[in-house]
Amino acid sequence: MTIHLPEDLERFVHNAVRVGRYAHQDDVIRDALTRLKQATPEDAAMSDQRGKIARPAKQKKPLTAAQFDQHLMKIGLMSQLPDTDADFDDPNDQPIDIKGEPLSETVIRERR
Repeated sequence: MTIHLPEDLERFVHNAVRVGRYAHQDDVIRDALTRLKQATPEDAAMSDQRGKIARPAKQKKPLTAAQFDQHLMKIGLMSQLPDTDADFDDPNDQPIDIKGEPLSETVIRERR
């Protein structure tokens, strides 16, 4: 395969090898393409036989909150599911009266 690069990109590849970041010019291109492949969604990376970009499948129904939480757990963005039983508003909760100036007034005064 032969790749034709603009002069500035060709200079960038040569410099990356010259300063020791990569052993060969092929390694620079391989690394760049690997990073592009990782950053590209799978649907956009796949193409049909004619070389055209494949269109993504139709959108699925939106996830419910519980399904979304399960998805976050599956991909590792959450370590545990939220405790939905503990998340409720108790009708017997009463506000607590605090003496002194309101918090908003304190913030305004301290910012001056």
